Amino acid sequence: MSRLIETICIRNGEIRNLEFHQERMNRSRWKLSGLSNELNLNEFVMSKLPKEFQGKCRIIYLEELESIEFLPYQIRPVQSVRLVENNEVDYSYKFEDRSVFEQMKDSVTEDEIIIVKNGQITDSSYSNLVFFDGENWITPRSFLLNGTMRQSLLKSGKIIEEEVNPKDLNRFHSFKLINAMMNLEESPELDVSIIV
Repeated sequence: MSRLIETICIRNGEIRNLEFHQERMNRSRWKLSGLSNELNLNEFVMSKLPKEFQGKCRIIYLEELESIEFLPYQIRPVQSVRLVENNEVDYSYKFEDRSVFEQMKDSVTEDEIIIVKNGQITDSSYSNLVFFDGENWITPRSFLLNGTMRQSLLKSGKIIEEEVNPKDLNRFHSFKLINAMMNLEESPELDVSIIV
């Protein structure tokens, strides 16, 4: 079985959205390995956190916390996006093995992909999505991975969840890619016209 990862944003000496990372890690260990003992993510990260570090913390784990890295993070520029259909993809756990996404991206020339599964828009290769209809930010109900930023924004009421299919795209003005490292304010707003 592939190991799991948590990608965590460290800002001002704190783990962003800690409760959602902790819950996902414990749920994944229980579902995949039957382990009910909870690992203390905050204690593990804070005991190793370099002084004044701001950026990405990457943790690899399965039954135990195996490794930790602290890395700089820059938002990737995205100029073009292609819809890619894949009805078999399953990424309900944040696995270290991301080869399915690499293969889909290798099949296109655009900067990024949006995966369509069973006729519904899901996620990009590395993020959840939110679409702006002129009034609300809407995230697809048919996600592949229920990301920590997505959960946080839903809980705070900043985004709402609806089914989104490719023919719906023309009702949106723009969209953003969101993940642990990019909240709604940090993620660049992209015009839906770049999606082909």
